[in-house]
Amino acid sequence: MKNTETEKIGAAELWTRYRQTRNTDLRNMLVVQYSYIVKCIALKTVGRYQYFNYMDDIVNEGLIALLDAVEKFDFEKKVKFETYASIKVRGAMIDYIRKQDCFPRRLKRIAKNISEAENMLNHRLGRNPTDQETADFLQISLPDYEKMQAETCVLNMLSFEEMIYEKGVENIQVSQSGDSIHGPEQVVAEKELQAVLAKDIELLNEKEQVVISLYYKEQLKIKEISSVMGISDSRVSQIHSSALRKLKKSLAEYLNQ
Repeated sequence: MKNTETEKIGAAELWTRYRQTRNTDLRNMLVVQYSYIVKCIALKTVGRYQYFNYMDDIVNEGLIALLDAVEKFDFEKKVKFETYASIKVRGAMIDYIRKQDCFPRRLKRIAKNISEAENMLNHRLGRNPTDQETADFLQISLPDYEKMQAETCVLNMLSFEEMIYEKGVENIQVSQSGDSIHGPEQVVAEKELQAVLAKDIELLNEKEQVVISLYYKEQLKIKEISSVMGISDSRVSQIHSSALRKLKKSLAEYLNQ
């Protein structure tokens, strides 16, 4: 719920007064005005990373990021604050979860083994290995390998999104039309990154493309995707995990050029 006083004044008037005075009380009122952004992102984030469920902690991190966004926001550039703040809040939450090291060692070991196996097979074969080839390399059955992929999906999600934010996306201000305005170099970098990701997504198999689209574009949950595709939740997670590892590998090669 928004603070009654801020509702009476209105966001535009608050921004005008704050821009003129840089008054701390006005800054705090703006934070209250936009605190719903933090709560919405926190609910989605905690729901996605099932091994991290400390809502109060992640909300606090989001509020700190929101306060920083208010202080650094340039109202004169006609930027949509909600978009700019959401990017910064989301990035802060991802960074906080990463630092908590809240994932079981067993999952980390499984994710590492899969990654190492895929890298070795990729070098040996000159292409991405199939699931069966990776399972054979690990000397396990295909169903066991698929189960491992499903279990490590959340780790792959965090690792992939962390890489995206390390690129500096959280520092990009976005205009109402969707164009970056941080500077010409950043505009070029972001467009190149989007082009690389779009190209790499096209190289995924059909099911992987569908899962990526439904999850990130349509904002559907795993259970909702499983209903749409007519497959189990674990199968969706396995497909999602496989797609993210491929995208992360391609993105890492692009960033290391």
